[in-house]
Amino acid sequence: MLSDKQIQQIISENEFLQIQLADANDMLHQREKELIMLRETARQATELKSTIENQLEELSYMQHLLGKKQQKLEGAGQREAAMEDELLQGIRMEKEYYNLREKLDSSIAQIEDISQQLDETANIFKELRDAKKKITELQSNLDIAHEEKELLQYELRKIKNQQSEGNT
Repeated sequence: MLSDKQIQQIISENEFLQIQLADANDMLHQREKELIMLRETARQATELKSTIENQLEELSYMQHLLGKKQQKLEGAGQREAAMEDELLQGIRMEKEYYNLREKLDSSIAQIEDISQQLDETANIFKELRDAKKKITELQSNLDIAHEEKELLQYELRKIKNQQSEGNT
């Protein structure tokens, strides 16, 4: 049989665990929001990567067109002027290519960071799930102890009543 002090301690621990559960639920809710934001960032990074790949394909196509145009030009003067223009366009495309390459590298780094954050978030969720399981187990033990206490109090009253009836 548990003493009043032990029961009070169990109740106090239960209240503390309920506060921890509320905190854990709040943290879980916050982590879920962060996970949604991370997924959105990953989605945006994927879109950016797709855009960059498309632009790289366009750049390749433009370079292919540039080669064809150079073959079609006639005359030395026209060829020289056209080549000068195409050279400038090639430089712009090369600059664009390097800019796109930089963005791609940056996006890949972001995706790796997001992946690592997702892994960390998954670990946190596992810890929260384990803590919730332990809290539920402790709550169940407290409920059982409370029911045992009530049963023992009932038995004690019954015995006292029997004794008082026997004395009268």
